[in-house]
Amino acid sequence: MAGGGDDLVAKFKEFCSLAGAKDATQMTSKASGKLVADCFEKGYKKYDVKSIVDASVFPALKEKGKPHMAVNKANCDKYVQKTAHEIAKRKTKNTKIAVDDPEVETIKSDLCSCISGGGPNVKVVKQSATGNVGGLTDASKYTGAHKERFDADGKGKGIAGREELADNSGYVGNYKGEGTYDKK
Repeated sequence: MAGGGDDLVAKFKEFCSLAGAKDATQMTSKASGKLVADCFEKGYKKYDVKSIVDASVFPALKEKGKPHMAVNKANCDKYVQKTAHEIAKRKTKNTKIAVDDPEVETIKSDLCSCISGGGPNVKVVKQSATGNVGGLTDASKYTGAHKERFDADGKGKGIAGREELADNSGYVGNYKGEGTYDKK
């Protein structure tokens, strides 16, 4: 996968869909940042890859006048190639290093393997083992007016459980009890 390929495009699309893009074929700056943070930062933290990508790589590849980059094989390869070239410039301290230099190719293959080996890191929220979360969600422990808010299964009744619903039909707004005027 040193040259990229369909696996690389698929990984880029994973980051695009995770970062809230309308379409998985459009990489935004946010998705690009997530890709860099999850895949490149581990091996190349010393070279501040995020600022490299934000400053020179992503703006060069995004569509003119639009905030996104089209995700296709050519753009993904260019993205990794330009990122590898910029890292190589900082690593060798040579601003005129050739694009096809062996150092650039080594970094590019390493970046490709980082992308293929990783993926978007998503934090999973677990229920608290400590505290009283279980007790607060157990409707059988509620008493008084609060127990009326839940049905037998423990599901909330919504507004029917929070308010005493009365039939407010009548000629006057506060007249409650239609048809009871003549009855004593």
